[in-house]
Amino acid sequence: MRGPGVIQVIALGLISAGIYALFALGVVLVYRGTKVLTFAGGEIGTAALYVTAFLVTDHGLSWGVGALIAVAVAAAAGALFEFALVRRSVDADPVVTSILTVALAATILAIELNHFGGSPKQLKPPVHGGVNVDGLIVSPVQIAAIVVAALLGFGLQAFLRRTDFGLAILAAADDPTATRLVGVRVSRVRMTLWAGSFALAAIAALLVEPTVGVISPGYASRLYLGGLAAAVIGGLDSLPGAVWGATVLGLVQAFVIRYLRVDVGGLDFDVTLVLLLVALLGRSLLPQLRRRLSPPREAVA
Repeated sequence: MRGPGVIQVIALGLISAGIYALFALGVVLVYRGTKVLTFAGGEIGTAALYVTAFLVTDHGLSWGVGALIAVAVAAAAGALFEFALVRRSVDADPVVTSILTVALAATILAIELNHFGGSPKQLKPPVHGGVNVDGLIVSPVQIAAIVVAALLGFGLQAFLRRTDFGLAILAAADDPTATRLVGVRVSRVRMTLWAGSFALAAIAALLVEPTVGVISPGYASRLYLGGLAAAVIGGLDSLPGAVWGATVLGLVQAFVIRYLRVDVGGLDFDVTLVLLLVALLGRSLLPQLRRRLSPPREAVA
């Protein structure tokens, strides 16, 4: 694996990593504060693209204004979802809330299919051109995805650890009853988490769509699987871990697809699924492995 081809493969891997990381950050953000694994981010991202296309393509707004409105709509949808459904099932098992997110994704997909059908809708990119990396043109939007993902991953981690609101998020996940007793409004904390998670999904979709230029129902759900895998690889409760997990996933995908030299449709999906299953298996077996490898404790007389 020598020569300029490796540089191009690394660049492709990092481009994918930037998108996966943004989706993964939304997954981890909710999981850290509620212990709920959300599956709605893909369709939230697709819906945000349709909102942007409606404002930009159909009504002539600038791409930036349309994108900002779409992100705000996604955040509002997250807050509404928390208020209308999650808050009503606050004492339920987190698996129940995860199922609600699946139902939300299915509902959004059904609306998209009913309203738009299977025909793609065009959304032109905000800028053209890019930087030549070993023969690969990397657009400014793709570069922005990588930079934004890194800044958010490490910036949000610092926010959680160094601010009162961030500490309230962590406390609400560990012991919501005790957190309420010290005067923290847990409902407001959780609403903020869901709004932030949905906004991140919208940002991720908006940063990947210009590479393709068209939207169709379910467009971002395939990418969202990569975000879920990256979150699991990174440990599910670590925002920087989500970024590193996305980097691992993006690079492994790029190298497997480039050097396996097998013309198989959807190979990136298969690689993502395998890595996700391996990460889940590793998380379940790691405690047993640690117990086996740890030195035996001396019996206390």
